[in-house]
Amino acid sequence: MVRSRQLPSIASAPAPAWGYALGIWRAKIVPARLSIDRDATRPRSIRSTMMALSPVLQWLRRAAPALLVMGAWCVAVLPALAEEDAHVVILNGIDPYLPPYMVTDTAMRAELDKDTPRRVILYSEPLDYRFPVESWEAELVVLLTKKYSGRHIDVVVAVTKPALDFFARHGEQLWPGARVIFHGISDPAVTADPGVVGVMVRDDLGGTIDIARRLQPTARRILFIGGASVWDSNVERHARRLASTIAGTAEIEFLFGLPLPELVARVAAEPADTIIIFLSQFSDRDGRPYTPRDVAQAISNASAAPVYSMYETNVGTGIAAGSMERYEDRGRLVGQLVREALAGTRYAPGKNVFTVASRCVADARALQRWSLDAERLPAGCDVRFAERPVWRQYWWQITLALAIIAAQALLITALIAQRRRRRIAEAESQKRFAEMAHMNRRVSMGELSASIAHELNQPLGAIHNNAGAAEMLIKADPPKLQEVAEILADIKRDDRRASEVIARIRKMLRKTQFEVQEIDLNETIGEAMQLVAEDAKVKGVSLKTELELGLSKVRADRVEVQQVILNLMLNAIEILHDQHALKRELVIRSRRANGQAAEVSVADSGPGIPGDVLPHIFEPFVTTKSSGMGLGLAISRTIVEAHGGQIRAGSSPTGGALFTFTLPFAETQRA
Repeated sequence: MVRSRQLPSIASAPAPAWGYALGIWRAKIVPARLSIDRDATRPRSIRSTMMALSPVLQWLRRAAPALLVMGAWCVAVLPALAEEDAHVVILNGIDPYLPPYMVTDTAMRAELDKDTPRRVILYSEPLDYRFPVESWEAELVVLLTKKYSGRHIDVVVAVTKPALDFFARHGEQLWPGARVIFHGISDPAVTADPGVVGVMVRDDLGGTIDIARRLQPTARRILFIGGASVWDSNVERHARRLASTIAGTAEIEFLFGLPLPELVARVAAEPADTIIIFLSQFSDRDGRPYTPRDVAQAISNASAAPVYSMYETNVGTGIAAGSMERYEDRGRLVGQLVREALAGTRYAPGKNVFTVASRCVADARALQRWSLDAERLPAGCDVRFAERPVWRQYWWQITLALAIIAAQALLITALIAQRRRRRIAEAESQKRFAEMAHMNRRVSMGELSASIAHELNQPLGAIHNNAGAAEMLIKADPPKLQEVAEILADIKRDDRRASEVIARIRKMLRKTQFEVQEIDLNETIGEAMQLVAEDAKVKGVSLKTELELGLSKVRADRVEVQQVILNLMLNAIEILHDQHALKRELVIRSRRANGQAAEVSVADSGPGIPGDVLPHIFEPFVTTKSSGMGLGLAISRTIVEAHGGQIRAGSSPTGGALFTFTLPFAETQRA
């Protein structure tokens, strides 16, 4: 519905004049009226009364310009206040629910919904001319006269020729003063009346035949199909007049008024190179009513030859193509003409009738079905229902998807490259760490050289003594072979002991790869204690162990775990030796920390770790020893954390330093 125009208010009057009038009212009228009211009880003469009214008269003379402005405002505004809505009657001379007229009516109403000076109210009146006019027209006129007696109609839209004829006979009686706009009429006689304005139907049969000849240049036969209604007969006459002039050498045949089953059978028998032009069929020769769109679909489905039409509503039923008027364009044009009629527009004779240009429309599915080349269609032809390539139909979605895929590919490539660089860096870091850990083990072995020498001297000395004794027993007469055999067994045992010492040293000094396996933590602690036992004895440190029996195995590298234990024990032994403590005791404990990890602690009886050093004790180059480099504890933390454990430092309850580290059980890691 079109919006009504906003009306001006009193406040929109010229400000100077309005302010001037208000000032006069306040300055003159009110004081004068108060003066008259105060003196009303006194007897006064005519002269005194005139003197009292003199301010009023003076105000009237001064306010004359303002009063003139207010009068002009009233003249301009009152007509707008009295302006009413526009009333338009749609007079349908044919079934308004036929597809062409529904599309036209919808487009017309949409056009009238646009901004107009007046709100447009529409009424619809159907005229059913399928019944004899004499039986109902007079009574209908009486009914419409009574219906619209109290309402002024501005415009009547006559749809088809019967509606326009009805308006010509009764329009002045029913809707006096109303202007008429028509559409849906192909009779050129209506152009003779200069007061009639509308849209003329121009069926482009010639353009449709031209399109058919383009698509079927070798066709030698043209078949025209139509119905038997009044409309169908008018179209038939037009087709017969035009066919002989544009058909060329092709054979022409007309089929009009056939019942649908007979028509379908007749069309099915046509050869594939025939051009079939479907005009319209509202009824057959027996009076059966049809909808042209349904007939078009039936013959298109049955025909082996392409079917063409000149009406847009038949597109989609199976017809191939045609030169057609767009009903939406017609509806918009009718709406514009109604708006111009409401505005009072008048047209010169010969310029009061308009047409909508026809254009080529084709159905891509029908072209494909009948193997017709779409390239033969006129330039700019509207090809509908075309199966556009996916990349054309969804080009921006595909472009966006490809852009996202490309971005993801670049991101993945960058992540892979970063991961490779990280792995290289990690491998390099592990290599550096392994070298540093190996150097740390070599230093530790150097510190244990006296202990190692003592460990080797014992079995080697025993071997030497046993060899001398065996030599004496062999020289005895008779030789004491039984005792020699016992001595040889002792030599073998001592040799095995020396070999084990050397093997442990070689294992600690060997530069090997990180090898994780299930190890007995108590056994590993025992091997480490054997390496430091002599050094601890020389420095006066007593070693004690409190190992939990039956402790589950852990999954770790044996050599690296031994290195952690050796670092902690050697640090404690050196601190105890340097501090000259009275009680030099080192206790190593193992226990189950929880259900997932084992715990190893190394506690000494020394002075402990200074409070300012404790937070940084595991950082590189931080040490409390006079000759230390500060790398042992940093390496130990790295080893423990690489195995999934934790290491911490603190003070022992009995005094001294306490280092504790945990390693996860093997069954926990497997789970």
